[in-house]
Amino acid sequence: MEITINHKYSQAEALEKMKTFLTKLKTEHQDKVGGIQENWNGNEGDYSCSFNGMNLAGHIKVSDGKVIVNGKVPFLLKPFESLIENTIRNEANKVLK
Repeated sequence: MEITINHKYSQAEALEKMKTFLTKLKTEHQDKVGGIQENWNGNEGDYSCSFNGMNLAGHIKVSDGKVIVNGKVPFLLKPFESLIENTIRNEANKVLK
């Protein structure tokens, strides 16, 4: 799964906003998302979390004009892949308004 989100911020501004993204996601979707961990190195970060008890992991890259979120969806969550994608896209768009 790869999601590209366009934004109007500098890389530094978008990076700060994305660093709060996972925390916001956890707070607003705590009934589905848990165990969020993130590790940032410059403008890129690795994340892991659980969705409905299944582990997800991926990578976020922030640049001028866009953010790319990559993630692997476990086989058992494939039926929910579009829901996961839409949730990530919608929440990231809120953060990057």
